[in-house]
Amino acid sequence: MSGTLQSDASGAIGPVINEYAIHLGMTDGKDAASLRELGTRYREGDGVEKDPAKAVGLLAEASELGDTQAASSVGYMLMVGEGVPADASAAEVHLRRAAEAGNTVAMCNLGVLLSGTVPDESIAWFGRAAEAGSLRALKNLAAAYSTGSGVPLDKAVASEYYRKAADLGDADSMCVLASMLRNGDGIPVDKAGATELYRKAADLGDPDAQYDLAFMLDAGEGVPQDRAEAERLFRLSADQGDTDACLCIGGILYERGDFQEAEDYFTDAALKGDVKAMYNLGLMYSEGSLGEPDMDKAGEWFESAAQEGFVYAQTSLAGILYNKGDVEDAAAWYREAAAQGEPTAMYNLGAFGISGMIKMDEKEAMELLVRAASAGVQEAVELLSRITRG
Repeated sequence: MSGTLQSDASGAIGPVINEYAIHLGMTDGKDAASLRELGTRYREGDGVEKDPAKAVGLLAEASELGDTQAASSVGYMLMVGEGVPADASAAEVHLRRAAEAGNTVAMCNLGVLLSGTVPDESIAWFGRAAEAGSLRALKNLAAAYSTGSGVPLDKAVASEYYRKAADLGDADSMCVLASMLRNGDGIPVDKAGATELYRKAADLGDPDAQYDLAFMLDAGEGVPQDRAEAERLFRLSADQGDTDACLCIGGILYERGDFQEAEDYFTDAALKGDVKAMYNLGLMYSEGSLGEPDMDKAGEWFESAAQEGFVYAQTSLAGILYNKGDVEDAAAWYREAAAQGEPTAMYNLGAFGISGMIKMDEKEAMELLVRAASAGVQEAVELLSRITRG
């Protein structure tokens, strides 16, 4: 088979890739680099049928022959159970071999492996990898000090590691450090510093940074208010799928009267399960901002949010059901909302009870009306007044 060529339908030719061809050049079948190459191909399905279990065997053999890269790869596979059942002891042997040879990926993975059993050594390996320039190690150390995992909790030290990772251009670390500075999370509040970091991460295209910076600019939080720039950033974040940003830009567009585009953003967020977006769509259909009021579509969106426990959607859905003459189902949703303390729902449920529209003890009905009145529902105040006079 050696040297055999095959052609495809277009007439192009290329070498046959199979186990025999890859093994060419091996010394007595025990060449570590070739074993690693073959193992990697089986792991990735590159030119051969993907077979992680076979990859583990080949990479382990290469590791035993001293191949550091293979040791790192097979150690990780054994650690997470890729292709074979997870085996922490075997994983440690291979990872330690690679780590001691200077492989920073193996150092980090060994640190993760040991974090639950030998936290001191785990941190030591993260430290060695960080000194060798590993971004992942810096982030692991930052997370460890931020949570007190294996080391004393120390947000100030954590911020130093996040700063080092941020200086290497890691947008995620920029965002975490910015949040710490913004909120004074274990370090002094520094809104200007937070803004600078959010800006750097936003310029790298990070949607979370774009959203957080937009929020600060929109509210003038520690920076001069700039709603035009905030809108631009909200839109950038939303267009990458951030649901909070979709809500914000949708709200801006709604207030401007750009209802169709607002609907697009709300729908994007709603289809990802955001209950506020579902509720907003229900409102738009019920009030007719998208054309003639469509209570059926409004009800569908309100119900989607109501099923998730969103109290205002429960109250709105109950109102639609009542207007359709479905008092029992309306009362059921009012009861769900009233149980969460929603005043309008308490009023309507109490009014149902006091009028005899549903079966309810008079004492319970009056308690609901009193609670609604205390929360500022004028209709409840007026109904209680009429009941008292009568």
